[in-house]
Amino acid sequence: MKLAIMLYGTRVSPRYGYSQGVLIVEVNNRGELAKKTLEVGQHYPEKIPEILSNEGVEVVISGGMNQYFQNLFHLRGIDVIWGIIGEVDDALTAFMTGQLSPGMGCCPAGRRPRRGRRRFRGQ
Repeated sequence: MKLAIMLYGTRVSPRYGYSQGVLIVEVNNRGELAKKTLEVGQHYPEKIPEILSNEGVEVVISGGMNQYFQNLFHLRGIDVIWGIIGEVDDALTAFMTGQLSPGMGCCPAGRRPRRGRRRFRGQ
């Protein structure tokens, strides 16, 4: 199977539309088989699902992704795991161990839960 991780430097792109590239990883039940990086900065975000479909990608991992873009991937038969925050290697490890799910937030160590909203206190 091939999966794609939307990149922002060495991290999972915080928003799909901000992606600087895509890491495509071919994996099997024993681990990684091959990796390659595609630059996507010159493409409109609407074109990326087609590009990844042509590469044989079955799953895409990203930070925030609105329903419109999720639907574009689903129309091409690509599953979306969105809402992921963290380093690419952590996201890949979490995926390989079955610990990654849509909207989960941080990879695997996570961040502290929110403890209430901070409000601006004017003077």
